[in-house]
Amino acid sequence: MTNQIELLFLGTGTILPSPRRSCSATLLRTHKERILVDAGAGTLLRLRENHIHPLELTYIFFTHYHPDHVSDLVPILFCLRNCSWEENEGHRLRIWGPRGLLNHLRGLEQAYGRWLQNSGEEVKFYELKRRLLDFPGFRLIWGKVIHKNESVGYRFEIAGRVICFSGDSGYCQELIRLCNQADLAVLECSHPDEHAVEGHLSPSLAGKIAEAAGVKKLILNHFYPDAERSNLVEVASKFYSGEIVLAEDGMKVSLPVPATA
Repeated sequence: MTNQIELLFLGTGTILPSPRRSCSATLLRTHKERILVDAGAGTLLRLRENHIHPLELTYIFFTHYHPDHVSDLVPILFCLRNCSWEENEGHRLRIWGPRGLLNHLRGLEQAYGRWLQNSGEEVKFYELKRRLLDFPGFRLIWGKVIHKNESVGYRFEIAGRVICFSGDSGYCQELIRLCNQADLAVLECSHPDEHAVEGHLSPSLAGKIAEAAGVKKLILNHFYPDAERSNLVEVASKFYSGEIVLAEDGMKVSLPVPATA
């Protein structure tokens, strides 16, 4: 991992059960950080299948609070409560999300009480406010997208590379700006064009965003069953001239780090 950034797709499906796909979750790994983007149902199991302990996570970023993006927060926090932090002295998990994260947490604590509470400084929660945030190992830029009122997309700038996530979103200029010249853009593609739903992307819309933004590689993600039965790459390639990949649970995509980074 010292000379590359890796995306590990833990969940590429939706709330509709699939033997192949868990709900939304992607792990962004560098030589220092383990950054989880969303944590839908099945995330904890997928982490275990990939030999990753929740204590290794350094950040979680939520795009919005639909169950298929956030529901494994409860198992993750409960797991961490039962872990031995003493063996991981100095480890910290920071959990970020758009407006509503603290209300969401308070609701969970009303339901589960102390069983989700970790002592000391191990786990902290933060709501996004400033659009640009500088962390020790990366820069994060976020923007509001078209889905729910709080929904956001993310742009991670790490070691000279740019990786973007749409979360759930319809076509919008903010998503094009976030994805500008990205090395990788992970865009949802919930339904084929003929069954397109407002507030979600279809293959043609994802392709148009990637082309307008000058994205180097497009990864389509977050598939409902009708999307899986469609030729998404063929449709998206009519609007985007670059490489297109369909995300799968367990798939890894690596980016070499430039020598000057």
